[in-house]
Amino acid sequence: MAGQEEDSVDVLRRALREASGHVQVTLTLSRRSAENVLRLLESEHGSGAVVVPVKEQYTTTEASKLLGVSRATLMKLIESGSIEAVKVGTHHRIPADELVAFQRARQVSQERASELLTEFSSRSAAGFHSNVTFRAPVQGEE
Repeated sequence: MAGQEEDSVDVLRRALREASGHVQVTLTLSRRSAENVLRLLESEHGSGAVVVPVKEQYTTTEASKLLGVSRATLMKLIESGSIEAVKVGTHHRIPADELVAFQRARQVSQERASELLTEFSSRSAAGFHSNVTFRAPVQGEE
């Protein structure tokens, strides 16, 4: 099967060199490779962001770097159940699909927060009244 996948890689490279628009090719892939391609396309379609995991599990140090958080924050996320991890001896390993799922959820949450903030500011701008007042300092009071 590895020979067929190498041929598929060559077919895809050749098609990309020759085409300037859409690319149509027929590939023969192992089930695992096909699942990875599907995850890649779903990720790109769903969020516009593409995360390509190069391995199936990551150490906490690697995962924290990929997510852009500290290792301590990652450990809190694992302890709270926000990110699933497996124990290998005394160490945690984070599956690649968990990292992708967490990033998707975080992006959706950020987009929703942005929408809510925009909605709030547009409603508040029209009828905004501050309850804060400033007074000039009285002489000798500074």
